[in-house]
Amino acid sequence: MSYEFTENFEIAQQWATYDPKVAELFDLYCPAHLFRQAARSQGNLSLTIYDEKYFGMGFGLQPYWNPEWDECSVTRKSKTPVPDGYSVDGNWDTYAADTAPHAQYPMIQIIDDGAEIDSFIDAYAPNSSVRSGDPESLFWGCVRSSEGELLSLGTVAKWRSGHHRFASIVTAEDARGKGIGAQLMQGMLSRLHSLGVSRVGLGVFAANTPAKRLYGKVGFELLQELRAYDKTR
Repeated sequence: MSYEFTENFEIAQQWATYDPKVAELFDLYCPAHLFRQAARSQGNLSLTIYDEKYFGMGFGLQPYWNPEWDECSVTRKSKTPVPDGYSVDGNWDTYAADTAPHAQYPMIQIIDDGAEIDSFIDAYAPNSSVRSGDPESLFWGCVRSSEGELLSLGTVAKWRSGHHRFASIVTAEDARGKGIGAQLMQGMLSRLHSLGVSRVGLGVFAANTPAKRLYGKVGFELLQELRAYDKTR
């Protein structure tokens, strides 16, 4: 396979427009000041950024594998041989949704008690990536029962690229399957719309079928199905 390479951010950004879903992920994951390289061939694109170590993303059936990558995510349909020295670090899917269709819903209640947030996350989703006090967090929203009991919470993080992502979406175990998660997401999307944020993304473990079902129900579109890899130390 023959690839074309560039270290010019604007050229790489243009290359990504061959697929609108890839272009959206490029804008989300590839800030200009961290960009290092892009490689393309027909229907394939790979990106490399550097932020203390090399991160990569590969899209298409035969994306270029940059041997400098310390960590990377490559489409699960990829047929590019995985080089020696890399191990699978899990499968995940990435989604995005417009906020405008949710402007009709009541805006979510804000929660700002860091101890309450972290205690809830520890109880129901201890592997969540974002906790209270994270500087990228735009706001934390929550759903409570009529008695004030915390049922569900989540945050929106503004990434270094300037784009927004849902993170740490958590629902109490005994509140699942009752529409609480949808209420949380719709209320957060409504608040985002009021703040002028038109589109928001999220990532989820591929095996988390209930969460993916929820995201589809509230209007999220699947962008890519990815497999993450780490370089063996």
